[in-house]
Amino acid sequence: MSLPSGKRFRTGAAIAAVITLAGLALNGSASASTTPAPTKTAAAPTVGSPAPVAAAPTGGVSRVVGEGVLGGTAWSVSLTYYPHTPEDFAPGHNPVGLVCLSTVVGGKSVSPYGDCSGVTGPGDKTTALGMYGTRTLPGGATLFIAQPKEKVVAATMTYADGHTTTVDKVTIPDTAFSAYVIPVPADRHMAGLDEYDAQHHVVAHQNF
Repeated sequence: MSLPSGKRFRTGAAIAAVITLAGLALNGSASASTTPAPTKTAAAPTVGSPAPVAAAPTGGVSRVVGEGVLGGTAWSVSLTYYPHTPEDFAPGHNPVGLVCLSTVVGGKSVSPYGDCSGVTGPGDKTTALGMYGTRTLPGGATLFIAQPKEKVVAATMTYADGHTTTVDKVTIPDTAFSAYVIPVPADRHMAGLDEYDAQHHVVAHQNF
């Protein structure tokens, strides 16, 4: 089965943290679907090109999950892996690593590190996979941010009017940490989410 032919955005980053954003959570037992989303083209926001891997402050490695302008507001979401918890995040001896998903809205960071969780190393897969959340932008637009299960490589959001937005999952190289973000304009209402594996098969579906 092929991915829907709706608007497809290239994104650029990763996440292995419990997303503590207010909002949505997919049911881990959601059944797979073999019905693709509608194939209308979305009138969608601008999304930037994938960003390269970059060094982050205090020894972390970071990538951009997605960035663009939505409803007139500039936004970006990035993920950073810290092999050791930064001293200014948790003072003291902190040998445990940290993965943080951070959001910048209108040029301002939502918080210094973002939403974080501890990890034992770059291959740690014990964090809560299948976590999803939303962050609302000024004017009512929404960022749908996900830490999908390992086999997921792409996702398609279908809106109530039949339009779709498709994005790729992005992973920090040599780690188990990955994520995707779907920008949702204020005038669109999320109706369903389909996630795909590398063979373009639907592996999870959720209605909203």
